[in-house]
Amino acid sequence: MQKIFFAVTLALALAGVAAAQNTNKVEGFAGVSVASFDTGLGNSGLTGAHDRETAFGFDSSVTGYLNDHLGIEGNIDGHFKTLTFSFPGATSVDARIKSFNFLGGPHYRFSPSGKVTPWVRALGGVNHSRVSVDAFTIGTTTTPGITQTETDFALKAGGGVDIGISPRAAVRLSADYNPIFESDSGNLNPGFGGRRTRNDLVFSFGIVIK
Repeated sequence: MQKIFFAVTLALALAGVAAAQNTNKVEGFAGVSVASFDTGLGNSGLTGAHDRETAFGFDSSVTGYLNDHLGIEGNIDGHFKTLTFSFPGATSVDARIKSFNFLGGPHYRFSPSGKVTPWVRALGGVNHSRVSVDAFTIGTTTTPGITQTETDFALKAGGGVDIGISPRAAVRLSADYNPIFESDSGNLNPGFGGRRTRNDLVFSFGIVIK
């Protein structure tokens, strides 16, 4: 958890420093988001488990601009999914997945004076994921529910377009590649003893306030 708080503090501090240099060049974004989780469970033998799962959630950011084009962004997103699967001899199992990114880095916009503004970003920080599994029964034995968490280094690289709807507001569409570098000792790493890159994708839609 200390890594998470450090990443959030750093991202917001960088955005604040940039905004302080020019108080008229700061913008905030909030919107809905869809993520494609790379679960790595396609060959696990669990009935109902797939390599990729779609999860819904939110995306938010604050960006302070150093000039008309280059800014520093602090970004937080979260996505949520409930899976139901089973394995031989057991009842069905419900697993609830929560995944949060806490990221910061450069954000570059190409035509800030136009109505349509394309942009790109490259962010780094941490991902914190939590999986909670309900109690399940194998034969006559009931296994109690468990919760596992893991915090890993993560990146988000991509971009999007802002479509102006007023002088101080725009609609944003974005798409990002979101690799998460799971450690070999991670509680949620399905590689079981090897380092693994979780290749997630994130798509977001929302409103930018300038």
